[in-house]
Amino acid sequence: MFQFMDYVYAVYQEKSFTAAAKNLFISQPALSASIKKLEGQLGVTLFDRTASPVRLTPAGEAYIEAVQEVYRIRRELEEKLNDISKLKTGHLVVSGANFISSFVLPEILMAFAGEYPGIQVQMVESNSPSLTEQLLSEEIDLLIDYHPDEKLCVSYPLLSEEILLCVPSGWAVNEQLGHFALSAGEIQRRQGPKRPGVQLQMFSQQKFLLLKPGNDMNRRALQLCKNSGFVPEASLYLDQLMTSYNLAKAGLGIAFVTDTLVHNIEDSGTCLFYRLAQENARRTLFLAHKRNRYLTLAARAFIGTALRVYGGRAAQDGAVI
Repeated sequence: MFQFMDYVYAVYQEKSFTAAAKNLFISQPALSASIKKLEGQLGVTLFDRTASPVRLTPAGEAYIEAVQEVYRIRRELEEKLNDISKLKTGHLVVSGANFISSFVLPEILMAFAGEYPGIQVQMVESNSPSLTEQLLSEEIDLLIDYHPDEKLCVSYPLLSEEILLCVPSGWAVNEQLGHFALSAGEIQRRQGPKRPGVQLQMFSQQKFLLLKPGNDMNRRALQLCKNSGFVPEASLYLDQLMTSYNLAKAGLGIAFVTDTLVHNIEDSGTCLFYRLAQENARRTLFLAHKRNRYLTLAARAFIGTALRVYGGRAAQDGAVI
């Protein structure tokens, strides 16, 4: 049908079967037979062959209008595909937990929008387990997370974070640990004396604000406490890292936070921060996509932008100051 469409349009343009056949590199009898076959299928006559030059019948005029519309749609599609190949247009769904969406993604999104303004990026926020499921079901294209499954995902390290203790500044436990304590301002400015890591066991009798099971920080906090020989007493289980910090500010418990969080808060003086004397008091944030899935040019570009924005930060030794 589409080949016949090109044949009809060539005759319409040339107003001659002979000239059209020459341009199409087929014989004139073959062209005439093809258009006769099409007319038989349609049940109409497209050309008045008694006229010289050949002209369209009313049915032929309607057919050519439709052909021109098909050609317009085809050109538009080709242009869109060409734009996509050049990253002028496109669509991408990127996801991360709430904390990541608030404090990590914005810097990447700003850089990406500057480089590829025509690509629409949709952001999805949720907890890590559900996001991983969405990545594997291809509801989302890219995931920023702390522990992507290497068997199911291809991942790229973005940045390395240091896990810190956030302790209400008015608590008595701080009195004997003054030479370990850091203010938020000292962490943010990377100034002041080098503080050693504190033994987590020093806080074993305190109440903690823990994230709920299934959250990466919950798993890491429990493991850090286990390595220090105790099980933490939780005053509350929470959904978000930022919530645990805010409740620590209110004096409701000790929170496990990261230097990424501290670099994004104001130094209120209501909390003190402690580095931990454990090698595993760090975690790496990854950008991941489903393994064996076709990776669009837009997704490749986003990965490249993210790696440029956070380039090298995953490999830093991460000393706070």
